Amino acid sequence: MQLRTVLSSVMRRWYVVVAGILITGLLCMSVQMSAPEKYKAQASLVLMPSAQSIGDAGNPYLYLGGMGEALDILIRKITSQPVKERLLGNFGSATYVAEPDRGTSGAILVITATADSPEETMSLLKAVMDETPRSLNEMQEALNVAVPARITTMSLLVDRQAAPEVKARTQLVLIAGAGGVGLTLLLSVLLDGLLVTRARKKEASRRNTPPDESAGKDTSPAAEHPDDEIHGVLPLTSGSS
Repeated sequence: MQLRTVLSSVMRRWYVVVAGILITGLLCMSVQMSAPEKYKAQASLVLMPSAQSIGDAGNPYLYLGGMGEALDILIRKITSQPVKERLLGNFGSATYVAEPDRGTSGAILVITATADSPEETMSLLKAVMDETPRSLNEMQEALNVAVPARITTMSLLVDRQAAPEVKARTQLVLIAGAGGVGLTLLLSVLLDGLLVTRARKKEASRRNTPPDESAGKDTSPAAEHPDDEIHGVLPLTSGSS
């Protein structure tokens, strides 16, 4: 469908567009007000090298490289289904995400907790943070790694309070608005096409209708009985007195 055709249809059916935009605005307001409130909090943990690899006078920050594989395995463990079921069992619809920090080359873990209230969000974040070193220790225990040679975790950044998550709500409002505008344009074009087609059919039917045959006839009484006038006035014969 050409853009010019769409614009012409929209201009002819402007009242449909106005009504659709008003309804779309009301729909967006309804979504904005009825969308559930969500809160989000984040924490960053870094994997620290073992005390054995650092030494007594070593600097641990010089040994942060080479632990990317351990971080990947740790993320798989704390996001596994059994661990999630255990952590989320008391938090209703709350969720969490654990992923590596893409902005750094070090082994930094970013945990994001999302829940319906600030308190629940912070409680879930703390639960996941407590689970992380526990899971890391279990992984190393399973391989019989000596305690001095074990990798540990250290907290880098932790949100003090949960913040409202506006991204999801904004996405819902944008989806509702885009859908409403698109549906409005579609209805205006379809309605315009239907009305234009109907008008053309009426015009073609009017042009193809034959003229009334009785219009060319004289329907006056004199025309219907012409002999009456002839026989009504007759000249007198010469024999009458």
